[in-house]
Amino acid sequence: MEPHPLHQRILREHHLFQPLSEYQLGKLLEESQLINLDKDEYVFRQGDACQYFGFVISGSIKIYRLTPDGQEKVFEVIGDRKTFAEAMMFMDTKNYVATAQAVTPTQLLLLSSSTYMGLIRENQDLASALLAALSIRLHTRINEIEILSLKNATHRVIRYLLSQALRSCSSCDTPSFELPIAKRLIAGQLSIQPETFSRIIHHLSHEGIIRVEGRLICILDRERLENYE
Repeated sequence: MEPHPLHQRILREHHLFQPLSEYQLGKLLEESQLINLDKDEYVFRQGDACQYFGFVISGSIKIYRLTPDGQEKVFEVIGDRKTFAEAMMFMDTKNYVATAQAVTPTQLLLLSSSTYMGLIRENQDLASALLAALSIRLHTRINEIEILSLKNATHRVIRYLLSQALRSCSSCDTPSFELPIAKRLIAGQLSIQPETFSRIIHHLSHEGIIRVEGRLICILDRERLENYE
């Protein structure tokens, strides 16, 4: 793909690409693909040959696997200016271990894993940036495992709401935010049933702790939510 100044600029904002020289970034973009997906279209499926990792320009991508009984287990939903499948470059497999599917209309770059690996061998700062990114991702997954292991469904939902509120406005007394994805996908991330998620949201609303208007959530009593038992 011919390098585009816009793509170069937005990649520069991501720590995985900041250490690249202009030549290296241009080389990576030359070997990339710009993809536009409609909702529910696939980037790749579990078992496909692994040649690329993704960078979301706009929209969102869910990463999931199917359980033996056919249920989706959503690992993560990737939003704007985030990467996915970069860890596959270091796994001892030639095939994707999960499926990537568009949640909304999405534009993304598919970046050549082999080209990026070649650049890593040339650039020590780039190798350090990638290690830092993978360490952060691992730490996040460990925290999620701890939450799923030690907390019940209500506490998982509360933890999710508080994290979204913090991202929206850390200093607001009554922060509000829109749920970034469908409730069933959030439920999948939290390993609970969609009806359980809806029931908990309804209960917190009935208690006057939050207010719900469609996908808009307003936290009315942050202290009660943080200390809810």
